[in-house]
Parts: sequence; C-alpha cells; structure tokens
Amino acid sequence: MSKRAAFFAAGLAVYATAVQAEGQSISAKVEFMFDGAKVAIAPMAVEASRHAALFAALDPSCDPYCIAPELAAPGIETLIEPDVLAFLEKGVGTNAGLLVDARMPHDRDLGFIPGSVSLPVDTVSPQSKFRRDILKALGVRVFEDVFNFADAQSLVVYDNGPTQNDAGRLIGYLLDAGYPSEKIRYYRGGMQVWSVLGLTIQE
Repeated sequence: MSKRAAFFAAGLAVYATAVQAEGQSISAKVEFMFDGAKVAIAPMAVEASRHAALFAALDPSCDPYCIAPELAAPGIETLIEPDVLAFLEKGVGTNAGLLVDARMPHDRDLGFIPGSVSLPVDTVSPQSKFRRDILKALGVRVFEDVFNFADAQSLVVYDNGPTQNDAGRLIGYLLDAGYPSEKIRYYRGGMQVWSVLGLTIQE
C-alpha cells in the first residue's frame, strides 16, 4: 500500500470509528464568526484531492521516522474531527477559545484550518524571548515572574498530523509554564486527516 493510500485509509478509519461510536452520522458542516468574518467549513472542498495528496506526501518531521503518540501529555484530551468542528463553532465562534496551529510558518503556508491562529512551537519554548508576550496574548496575567492562568484561553492545538509532533511539543511547553491541562486539548489528526476527509482548508 502506498504512503498516500495508507493515510487515506487511516483517515477514513478514524472517521468511521467516530460515527459508529455515536450510532449515527455526524454533520461535517459548520459556520462561525472569526476575526469579524463569517467562516464556513464543509466536506468535499474544491481543492480536497490536491490538499490530501500534499499533506500525505509530507515526510515525517522528526528523526528517526516517528508517529505521534495518541496522548500529547497526561491530562490532555485527544480530539477527533467532530470535536474540532464543535469547538470552532461553540468555542472559537463565541470568543471562548482558540484553535492553535503549532507548526512553523513554512508548514502553515501549505494550508491551515480556517479559524485557527498561528503559534509556532519554538516561540513558546523556555528560551524564547517572545514567551511572556505570547502567554499574555493567550489571556495569562503576568506580574514580574508570576503567571496567573485564571483568564487563560481554552486551546485546541494541532500540527501536520500523526507524522509530526510540533503540537505535542507546544503543549509540553505550555504545561511547563503552568498552563492548566484542563484548558488544553489536542487534535492529533492535524492537516493530514483533515485533508483526507476533504474538509475546508485555507491558504
């Protein structure tokens, strides 16, 4: 089986499992407001086949070749596509949360989930000079070297998918800074599974 076919099969298996667990079909179409504009996500996007081929062909970004673990960290819930769609509609669309793209800019340039914001993993590392400002932008109150996370945003974090672990690394950095685990969730499928399912991608 080719690499592309393997990704397609894996994506369909994830989706089929979600549908069977619910015992009924799940709508893959949502509309919500983001940054003052209406955003619509639906299956069978115009460029679906091109995006699926593009993301399936990406080489693993870690060495040796790897597959991201199911759990990004203890206490962090792993989401599937219907969960992400619900979060976009009820979280992002009501300014109650952020869908965070942990990839570096050159990866995001290939396409991203509409309604997501870019937060490259390395910008939140302990060595990053931007770390404090980024935490403030996420709603964290900072006084000298003390962080207060009471008003921190709820986050869903993703990257290219199972062959990348930028999302896992970003989640680790956030947890190390004290970000509450109950305010972070992980979309492991990322762009690879999202594109295989033909869901809308923005470039």
